[in-house]
Amino acid sequence: MRVRPIVAFVALFAIPLPACLHVQKVPKSPTPPDEGKIAARAADGSPTPPRILFAELPSRPGAVVFTNPQPKLGPSATAQKSPNPEPKTAQPVQPIATEPGPFPIVHVASPLPEAPLVAAMREYAAGRPERAIELLRPLDKSNQDAILALLPILNRLATADLANDPVTVAMLVDQLHSVTARLESRAALRIDKVAFCKDVLGFGRFVPWPDNHPYRPNEQARLYLEVRNLVSQPTNDGFVTHVHAAVEIRNANEQLVEQIDHWRRRVPVVKFDKQLPSRTPLHDFHVLYIFPVPATPGVYTITVELRDSTGHRTVKSKPTQFCVAGLVHSVTANSRHADGRTQTP
Repeated sequence: MRVRPIVAFVALFAIPLPACLHVQKVPKSPTPPDEGKIAARAADGSPTPPRILFAELPSRPGAVVFTNPQPKLGPSATAQKSPNPEPKTAQPVQPIATEPGPFPIVHVASPLPEAPLVAAMREYAAGRPERAIELLRPLDKSNQDAILALLPILNRLATADLANDPVTVAMLVDQLHSVTARLESRAALRIDKVAFCKDVLGFGRFVPWPDNHPYRPNEQARLYLEVRNLVSQPTNDGFVTHVHAAVEIRNANEQLVEQIDHWRRRVPVVKFDKQLPSRTPLHDFHVLYIFPVPATPGVYTITVELRDSTGHRTVKSKPTQFCVAGLVHSVTANSRHADGRTQTP
């Protein structure tokens, strides 16, 4: 047969060729999407499927390729998301100012007026006492006098050596006493101390009555009171310190107990005056009231009201308690009658 020599001849030439042949298929260009189908989906309202951009290279240098893009929703999906969309009103466009506005005006508060006392003190310290007097004229006359008396004292206190200059300190003390005397006649009366005493020798010199020690019926009691801000009035040969007193005693039921006054009368309230003459004004003044305690045993309180000589200033002490105990009979001496009875004196 002639077929075999032909096959052998073909085989002879195929020996130097590679065992497998690879044929590369020419890729087809991507088919563009059907534009008719895309328009139909948009009219129908169905969402357009997202385009997959996996492993897609940028078309030009510098372009950004999103790895996970968000799908675009169609009109129907937007309508479901906001069923009642509110119409947006157009905001008016603000014109841009081409020229700067006026500079804002800042109102600075005016400083508060200086107090007359501070201003007067500054002027006096600067050596202008007449200016200090003018600054104090709006004040009351009594206030002016007191401040003008204090200004030189305060000015001297700022520079004095109080620890090593006793002469200057003594001068300042005298000046302060002078200012105190001007104010004392206007100050309220004060009762600094009230005490029952066994004996009184003078202001601050007394022997107190023992605590919780009762009086016997009709026994004499001494009540001691220290008074402040009483003013000594000048007289022809010195001074006199005058005070009016009213004393009342009440029992445990708050009822007034009658007393015996200076004229030996039984009255519910005892009134008396005390006048103490002196060569110089007194700054320490006391009142001593001596009275018989009630005859009935019990608990009592005593109250004293004091008024100055003008009657304008009044002060009343707090109720002070004292007790009256019953009599204890004791046999001190026995005398026998002829019939054998014993008599107790």
